[in-house]
Amino acid sequence: MRDFFLKQQIVENSFTGNSKGGIYECAVADSFIKNDYALHFYKNESTKREIDFILQKDGNIVPVEVKAGASKSQSLSSFMKNHPEVPLAYKLTDGNIGLDENRILTVPLWMCMFL
Repeated sequence: MRDFFLKQQIVENSFTGNSKGGIYECAVADSFIKNDYALHFYKNESTKREIDFILQKDGNIVPVEVKAGASKSQSLSSFMKNHPEVPLAYKLTDGNIGLDENRILTVPLWMCMFL
């Protein structure tokens, strides 16, 4: 990244408009690639629900959703309800850590490098 203004907005979390989510997804994808993950995407054609990333770790699939804010992830919740064999999913947000009843672990965006 050569654009200092963009770096400053990332550090200060001062994005506005619709670009914030896409930029965060690109930053997470970059981190996953640097950690040697193959990136996969999931979309249910009948419901139009999608998961940003499907990773493979220790023989399991790991769904990952990236949210620019602290909003709910309907797609990830639905995926986890329909796939009880998946032990854990991650939701990367601009928020705190938490685990919900659907086996979705919410972690701050900056922690993507540790997944």
